Amino acid sequence: MTAEGVYAPKEQNSKEINQFRPMSLLNVEGKIFFSVMATRRTKYLTENGYINTSVQKGCIPGVSGCLEHTAMICEAIQKAKSEKLNLEVVSFDLANVYESVSHE
Repeated sequence: MTAEGVYAPKEQNSKEINQFRPMSLLNVEGKIFFSVMATRRTKYLTENGYINTSVQKGCIPGVSGCLEHTAMICEAIQKAKSEKLNLEVVSFDLANVYESVSHE
């Protein structure tokens, strides 16, 4: 399976690279396959104690606590800004990605 990367505009009349959102496109079979594999892997890892849900909360079905992790990330970002430190953060907004991306 291969994924094709595209840049989708975040707003109308996008011209600068920071006005685009990178997205990977997979075929339907790939999406189904990876969804099944992710569900099975998550179930296996949580049932066998490989994931500590007191620490890892994001992307674990039935586990609340993402707001606390978001607050911790925001605090780390503010600290890095104020102390001029390097910090890399990767964020995925999968729930709302299709509301903000043009379908034309």
